[in-house]
Amino acid sequence: MSRMTDLKTELASHFPLREIEVAVGDRSYRLTTAEDIELLIERITDEEFRKDERLPYWAELWHSAVALAEAIEGNPSLVTDQRVLEIGCGLALPAVVAASHGARVTCGDFEPLALEAAELNLLQNAAFESADVRLMDFRNPPRERWPLILAADVIYEKRFIEPLADFLDHALEPDGTVLLAEPNRLIAVPFFDALTARGFSYTRTSRYASLYNRNVEISVYRITR
Repeated sequence: MSRMTDLKTELASHFPLREIEVAVGDRSYRLTTAEDIELLIERITDEEFRKDERLPYWAELWHSAVALAEAIEGNPSLVTDQRVLEIGCGLALPAVVAASHGARVTCGDFEPLALEAAELNLLQNAAFESADVRLMDFRNPPRERWPLILAADVIYEKRFIEPLADFLDHALEPDGTVLLAEPNRLIAVPFFDALTARGFSYTRTSRYASLYNRNVEISVYRITR
């Protein structure tokens, strides 16, 4: 069996699957995820929730991911022939779009099932025989560094602010760039304060992403040292 078949079989052993067709620019991308996210929530054990307040955010496609994907689609030179890491990748739409434009992508997430979905989505949208997916915890940055890091909707709890800022400080090459999309939550304010304290600077552009019959304003930040 192919790797894609193996991944679909493995994911389907945990929950029913559904497919989402997402238009990004003139292209269409097919993402596979859980049919019913409530079912995933019900399966979280008390121990798992007490340890990390773990919820299956990864299984939903968010407006920030669409906005970041569209920013890449509109300027593919940002990613072509680049080594790219998407953190908190979930369904990995930005990484999929980057890969479709010739990026060498790595997907990182805290959830093993998210990595299986991300790998499947990469394989079924790009001409890959294999995809680089890695279990990553913001609290334990990898030794490797990347010239470009993508992040969509990763700032949503106060406890993630310092670990995420440290992660970017360790995982980004000295002259690298972070492209980060977030839906203008107040929690982002102290995060950008944490980045500034570490010597980062940033510029912001605003764009609207349409998803689930809702049009949401998303901020896309270009972050450098």
